[in-house]
Amino acid sequence: MNGNRKPRENPATLQTLCQRMMCATFSPAADEQEARGFLQRFANYPAIDGIFVDQPWVPLAQEILTPLGIRVGIEAAYPVGNWSTEAKVAAIKQGVRLGADEIDIGGDFSAIKSRDFEAVQEDARRMVDAADGKIWIMVIPETAILTRDELLKTLEAYIAGGVQGIKTSSGYGWNTHEEDVRLIRREFGEGLQIDVSGGVRTLAHALSYFEAGADNIHASPIFSILDEARERLT
Repeated sequence: MNGNRKPRENPATLQTLCQRMMCATFSPAADEQEARGFLQRFANYPAIDGIFVDQPWVPLAQEILTPLGIRVGIEAAYPVGNWSTEAKVAAIKQGVRLGADEIDIGGDFSAIKSRDFEAVQEDARRMVDAADGKIWIMVIPETAILTRDELLKTLEAYIAGGVQGIKTSSGYGWNTHEEDVRLIRREFGEGLQIDVSGGVRTLAHALSYFEAGADNIHASPIFSILDEARERLT
């Protein structure tokens, strides 16, 4: 895959907003009827960028979402990436077998906090190698709980390992700070895709993160944001 970069002008219409919005799926306790109902609701809006589902739901999601032009993603090593590299490599290879479009996966958080950035880079390199260009990888550094120095050194290690995009947070209790998005964009320019997750609850929140430099935004209350955009954007 070639990634998912789009022009970063602030969205001015419902359609251009949708093109840069993403969400995770329904409750893990959902049955097939509930899962199908959730996914089918997206037919009522312009196509959003992608929806992330647990691995057993990938075939159902592809059945419903692919005709709508919506990518299907999976996640692994949540919330802070403390899986072995071997386990993450296996998850990436399974994502390839399933035909998922993207995998969002935690980096080596224990190595980050231990300031072992060589290990962070090697973990990233092996994940990129496992993907082999067949699935798009977004690595998660949990920006909100890193110091500025930790964040910059982590992203330098990711880039050296071949990573082309990050998702700022797993969304498990940590909200992304707009100033971190601005810092990343300022320090790394356009060479790194930035997808924001954590703390996006309203259309205003989404637009403020786009203004800060986000490429895409993951939001749990996706339908309320899209409904608000339908009313407010031309």
